[in-house]
Amino acid sequence: IEAMPAIVDDRDDPLLRLASVELQPLGTPRFLRQLSSSSIEGAIPVEAQRIRQQSGLKLTRELSIGSLPGGSLHTLSHSLVALKLGTRISEDGRCAQGPAGLAGDEVHMRAARDGLNQLSPPVLEHPLKKLLRITFAGLLNILLWVCVFAEVFLMFCFPGEKDPVTPVILSAVILGSSVMQWVTELEAESSMEELSRLQSRERVRVVRVTGHETRLEDDVQPESLVVGDIIFLQAGQRVPADVRILHCSDGMEVDNSTLTGESMPEQRSSKPDQETTPLLEAHCIAFFGTSVVKGSATCVVIATGDRTFLGEIAGSLRMKSPKSSLEIQIDDFVHAVAFVGIAVACFVLVANLLSTRTRSTSVILQNAATALFTQIPEGLLPTVTFSLMLASREMWRQQVLVKKLDAIETLGCVSVFCSDKTGTLTTGVMAVQELLIHRGSGHMDFLRMDNVIPDAPHDELLCALAESAVLNNSAQARMQQGCLEVSGSPTDAAIFQASAKILGEFQSLHSRESHTTAFEIPFNSENKWMLTVVAKGSSAFEVHVKGAPEQVLKLCHLSPEAMSEVEQKTKQLMDKGHRVLAAARRRLEEAPAGNAFEGSNLQDCNFPTSDFDFLGCFAIEDPPRNGVRDSVKQAQAAGVRVVMITGDHPDTAQAIARRIGILPLPGEHIAMPPLDLNRDLKVLVGSDLNKHLPPDSGFEDLDTESTDFWQQAVVETKVFARVSPLHKQVIVRAYQHFGKRGLGDIVAMTGDGVNDAPALKQADVGIAMGIRGTEVAKDAADIVLLDDNFASALCGMNQGRLSSANLQKSIMYTLCSKLPQVFGSLMELFGYPEALSSAQVLLIDIGTDIWTAVAFAMQPGELDLMSKMPRHPRQEKLVNRSIILYSYCYMGLLQTAFCMLMYLVATPGISHLVSENIEVQEYTAEDFATERRGMTVYYWTLVLGQVAAALATSTKLQPLFLGDNAYGVPNKLLTVMIWGELLLSLVVMHSPLRFIFDMEPLSFWPLVLPSLALFGICAVEETRKHFSIGRSFLK
Repeated sequence: IEAMPAIVDDRDDPLLRLASVELQPLGTPRFLRQLSSSSIEGAIPVEAQRIRQQSGLKLTRELSIGSLPGGSLHTLSHSLVALKLGTRISEDGRCAQGPAGLAGDEVHMRAARDGLNQLSPPVLEHPLKKLLRITFAGLLNILLWVCVFAEVFLMFCFPGEKDPVTPVILSAVILGSSVMQWVTELEAESSMEELSRLQSRERVRVVRVTGHETRLEDDVQPESLVVGDIIFLQAGQRVPADVRILHCSDGMEVDNSTLTGESMPEQRSSKPDQETTPLLEAHCIAFFGTSVVKGSATCVVIATGDRTFLGEIAGSLRMKSPKSSLEIQIDDFVHAVAFVGIAVACFVLVANLLSTRTRSTSVILQNAATALFTQIPEGLLPTVTFSLMLASREMWRQQVLVKKLDAIETLGCVSVFCSDKTGTLTTGVMAVQELLIHRGSGHMDFLRMDNVIPDAPHDELLCALAESAVLNNSAQARMQQGCLEVSGSPTDAAIFQASAKILGEFQSLHSRESHTTAFEIPFNSENKWMLTVVAKGSSAFEVHVKGAPEQVLKLCHLSPEAMSEVEQKTKQLMDKGHRVLAAARRRLEEAPAGNAFEGSNLQDCNFPTSDFDFLGCFAIEDPPRNGVRDSVKQAQAAGVRVVMITGDHPDTAQAIARRIGILPLPGEHIAMPPLDLNRDLKVLVGSDLNKHLPPDSGFEDLDTESTDFWQQAVVETKVFARVSPLHKQVIVRAYQHFGKRGLGDIVAMTGDGVNDAPALKQADVGIAMGIRGTEVAKDAADIVLLDDNFASALCGMNQGRLSSANLQKSIMYTLCSKLPQVFGSLMELFGYPEALSSAQVLLIDIGTDIWTAVAFAMQPGELDLMSKMPRHPRQEKLVNRSIILYSYCYMGLLQTAFCMLMYLVATPGISHLVSENIEVQEYTAEDFATERRGMTVYYWTLVLGQVAAALATSTKLQPLFLGDNAYGVPNKLLTVMIWGELLLSLVVMHSPLRFIFDMEPLSFWPLVLPSLALFGICAVEETRKHFSIGRSFLK
């Protein structure tokens, strides 16, 4: 042991220094006394030679995660694994007898050094800090707080002019909106914690060494495992850490779908892998978070917690999320509003200074501050929060959990929907779809499982196929509370379930129990079949074989014509993306002496393995979910491209993609030749992408060929198969960079596995699965589908579009009153008496408009909501030119015209003040009353104009009352707010409150005539919508 480091150092071989095998001094633990110095010295040159050979080979594929834990442990022998990990391993790797594993004190030392075997949970923001951030961060919040502080400043600097109402109400609006958002996000965090608690972790069997050098086996919590522990895994268990397999049963399989996306289980072996094999593809390694679906194994822990492969991915995702599209658009809008508000405040300041009316400095500043305040849409913040909160609750009812409210609006803007296949577009459960039944003389019948009549054994050949599959099957089956429960290998479980449907559940169990298994050869990658010998009476036996058709057919007696037809039929099934397994049987007239069956393959069996009767085939697949095809069509009709990104085989991916509408139904089979930019790129595999991967600096530094490749791929490719986690992330980035002809697509990514997490984090909206999804995927996502259904994501997209549309409508409504408000304040520049006071402006903005604006969050969608192209936030902003022109230059001008008309026509005595040009200093009491009456008429007309605006902006293109598709007034909350707005205005005008707001009671005609503004604006809007005037402008 002491000589070993010297041997390495004396060689001073750079290849050894580059090797990932870290042969470091380990001291002299007791278990190393078992190794002879000669065996150690002999191992070093062998290892050095092996590394030299490795240096001459070039890997054709790189790992998607930089440095994986475990180094090259998958290439080492048991003795070198024990040496490197400082643990005790028996020579056969079983560790079934005698001391094995770590000593107790070593376990405690490593646990103290490495920590618990669990992933570090994401750092959650403290609730109080979250509330403070939501309340005071963000450009819109900052601008609103500036207005509040400005009002408070004026109160304290000019004690004679106190207006505590404005800052108090505005502060209440900000705090109320913030609390709503805070509560919603806390509820989402609580739901995520509840999902995590539902995923229980079972105890694992471990063997360790006591202080007296005796063996100690115990069932421990997986969190207490450390590197070097020897553990035992059985079918059905989750792998509790990254482990190297020391010994396993023949045909052991693990479900790696959460890591690789491969829907079929992968076989495992205890044999070391070749140097050229990446760790992620090693057959002697099982990774944390995967599941053992078949067989058993003895393993040694090589990495725990954050140092596992899963932990490496989780750690790489802990980064600050970029601003959402909603945040960016709100910030842009606030910049524009701030500019307009400052300009308007300056105009009002000049108007007050040039006015013939003498005002104090405090009043002038108050008016200027009010003018600035009126240009800020105070209702935007609560509307955004309330709208997204309502959408979040509606999505929760549709089994969609929103972790971040901003993601709802972004989901409505999605133009490319990248979806994982297994468990998202498909059920995630293998099932038999079709049967191929041999009717004799090579004649074959197809039978879909949907057409099988349960428990009706009228077809002898069909029942023979089902019985053979039940007897030659590794799945475990039992009746539990009247239902059949099947566990084990997904393939065998699917075949057993199908056979039980044919024979009947009780008959299938009875058939298995009534036949004694005399001998079996488990499925393995060499044979590609499974064989079982069952006793048929006291001396007769029957041999059943099930496996790959090309292997099983070799054992059967079929004519060349029959063999050709069977091969043709099985190929038809394989072309659909099915996994096909054939079944055959034969009777044994004579058994080996003493019924002692032996053998592991065709060559060494001591019983006949030819002349089998071919029974038929099972076509198995992970079928598409119900309703997915309709959902894909709906998404495509909404202008959203659905792209499949999977680690599964390209043939399987293409078959599923065609069935659900991502690829067109049958034409030619898309082959997979070497990449040619002139060929059809509808389907690409990971190897096609390798030479076009961008450098760390991004796509900007790509060469011309790779740039052309990605520009073509983001337009044409519908399916990406056999891709790694890095590929998935790069694909999402490619759509964000090259999509929309360089503008960039808004990308949503769905996934459930660890291999999906980087792409989920990269996407504009990451959507994880709640049932099948790993914790890493859920942490990386913005949204979680509680039912793992793609259709639920489409419902979320509808809610996102609805929220975005309602926000636009709310902003349109709020901005409509800004022009008449400013015009009323600036009328003194043109020799008119003041038409709208600052107090009245605040009454409109805070007393009425803000609540009506919030009610838009409850607005149902228009008919064309999911039939038009998604809005691109960088091309068509939430507040765009069309919205500004509609609010200011169309609706604002209409309101201003009606307000001025009513001000001059419906106000008794106002024409006298205007025509005589009486100075304010010469006003009589009656003149002041006339001025207040004129302001009241202007205010009342503007209120009615805003009611008309609320009705008009409830739809952009769909008429409210005209035509067969009239929208109506379905928003009950909006109706209530409109009536409340009218009632509040009437109460203020005709109660003592009028003195606070510079108003006078109105007689009948001044009260009725302004209703022309309401009916006039509504009539103009209904005519515009009915005749589709401005459709392209507002669309």
